[in-house]
Amino acid sequence: MDGDAPWRGLGRALLVTAVSAVVPGMAHLRAGRVRTGTALLFSYTLALSGVVLAAGWLWSALVDAAVRPQRLAALVVGCAALAGGWTLLIVRSYAVLRPDGLSWPWRLAGGAAVAAICALAALPPLTAAHLGTLQRDLLDSVFPARDPVAAGLPSARPGGASSPVGAAPAGRDDVPRALPRRLDVLLIGADADVTRPGLRADSITVASVDTRTGRTLLLGLPRNLQRVPVWSGRGRVPFPRRELLNAVYALGRARPDALAGGDGRRIRDPGAELLKRTVGHILGRPVPYYVMVDMRSFREIVDAMGGVRVCARRAVPVPRRQVPRGRVGPGCRRLTGREALWYARSRTGSDDYDRMTRQKCLMWAIARQARPLPVLRSFRRLSRTFARSVSTDLPRGMLPHLVRLAGRVRGAEITTLQFTPPLVRPGAPDYPAIRRMTAEAVAASQNGTTNAVGLHKISKSCT
Repeated sequence: MDGDAPWRGLGRALLVTAVSAVVPGMAHLRAGRVRTGTALLFSYTLALSGVVLAAGWLWSALVDAAVRPQRLAALVVGCAALAGGWTLLIVRSYAVLRPDGLSWPWRLAGGAAVAAICALAALPPLTAAHLGTLQRDLLDSVFPARDPVAAGLPSARPGGASSPVGAAPAGRDDVPRALPRRLDVLLIGADADVTRPGLRADSITVASVDTRTGRTLLLGLPRNLQRVPVWSGRGRVPFPRRELLNAVYALGRARPDALAGGDGRRIRDPGAELLKRTVGHILGRPVPYYVMVDMRSFREIVDAMGGVRVCARRAVPVPRRQVPRGRVGPGCRRLTGREALWYARSRTGSDDYDRMTRQKCLMWAIARQARPLPVLRSFRRLSRTFARSVSTDLPRGMLPHLVRLAGRVRGAEITTLQFTPPLVRPGAPDYPAIRRMTAEAVAASQNGTTNAVGLHKISKSCT
């Protein structure tokens, strides 16, 4: 063997091994092992064709698995097994091609090169397994296993009856079977941050979604609403007349016994539960679930999206220690997480009601602009953020249906009704009128119209 023969033979073996990592069977065919090489190549081609032909179904199955802990566990095991199997295939491919008579430096160099090829081939499935583990941990830490409606907690109906909110109509394949005809979720923006001790409900909105069409109605209650009929689930709870609606959360945290039937001992967050029951009582309709997000997570979510584009009709002053320019300028622009946070929170030169409008516009913009790829790139950081900063009683079993529903919501019209002056006097609210306007707005939203007092399309006011 001449001096260059070991190098040339090793180079050819490594090149074909690298090709076999992408097209299994090539190394065996090159080595003359036709039967094994043909079987590997045929199996690979068959599997690849199946993936291409069933790409749409596989994507739907993957999205569905992403919200089912048991399927995530199977996916993690499958990805780890794929990484191991692919590594063994690469090693075996090199073994059948490795030239004889190599000195130990060449053998060492060949082994290192094969190890690098194995690492590159195993990286995608191992990354998928890691993301699957993070996602499963996130589901287990944020979403409870028990459904508060199925468990009979008395927040299912505004009057306190502890019965389920209803089921989807039978025979309709386009309706998620486990969701009611209309789903109401309380969205709480929590006023908490590293520089602000404690927690207050700074933003209080009910998202009422038609599960057939995805049409969504946002019902905004001002945080400074007074004479609040705090509702335990079966009766009124004593509450100072001049105290504000956003103090109900703190009351529930301090007095979990205020919840009817000792429910405070059975739920994660008695403050959010008491606020949810009270809001449902104010609106006169079921609000069985809540989602609460604090300031820190909001900021990080927007940054993970790569910012959010909003259109401001006029400049919004913000604290200079938060945004160096001291304002968010008018016009359409992309905001960072910190700018978006203070755009939503600022009351300088405006009031709570103007801020409520900006908050609804931000919610609408985030829902429209969120894209999978930027979120995936920041998934590790976001999973930690959600686990720390998001609280909800939406059960894990409902998530697959909510994922399908999200597609309808994204393409449907969103309307909003804010109970602010002149519709409502926060210091002396007319609660029967609030219930009447809520019922009219829900009916209009369901019919796809805006012929209700105070109701308008959010796309018109936020662009």
